[in-house]
This record gives sequence, structure tokens and C-alpha cells, in this order.
Amino acid sequence: MEGLSLALMRSELPVAIEMDSSVAVKMIKSSDEDRSVYSALVKEIKYLMGFRKTSITHVSRAQNKVSNSLANFARVEGRTMTWLGSGPPEAIELNSFDCNPV
Repeated sequence: MEGLSLALMRSELPVAIEMDSSVAVKMIKSSDEDRSVYSALVKEIKYLMGFRKTSITHVSRAQNKVSNSLANFARVEGRTMTWLGSGPPEAIELNSFDCNPV
């Protein structure tokens, strides 16, 4: 949600969201009422997606090593960070694998 908010503030372009949780993608795409413990978060994401043309798709963890690396970084560090125009060295190195599969 934080990343979506930042994307909406920093650009007028459409937003493409890719995540490795197929369950989360289904929850966000669903038009049914969400009664899960995540309902408030899902509602907030849907609300933010309404401000701009936004797409959300599932991408397997194996196809998105950069995202997985950043999620692990946040888990290990116990905090979130924002990088503008670059990123941590590990993510930059893994980006070549995500963009050019072997």
C-alpha cells in the first residue's frame, strides 16, 4: 500500500502492480465483500487504485527476484525504505536476472 501511495504521488502515469501472492491478487481483484482479517488493507488498496488506471497481476517469486530481495530486506531490517532512481546493490544485480531470464 505504501508503494502504491508513493507511485500515485510521484507520477501521473498508469500504475502496474506485480506481486507474488496469488491470494492477495485475487482478494484485490474480487468484487465480493472481503470478510478476512485483511479487509481494511484490501479496501484501502482498492480505494487507491481508483485514482489512476492501475493493473495488478501475479508474478511467481522465481520471476521476480528483485521484489523478493526487497521483501527480505524489509523483514531482516525491520523497516521500510524508499530509493528513488536506484536501489540497494543486491536488487540492482538481481534485476539483470529478472529482465534477462537464463
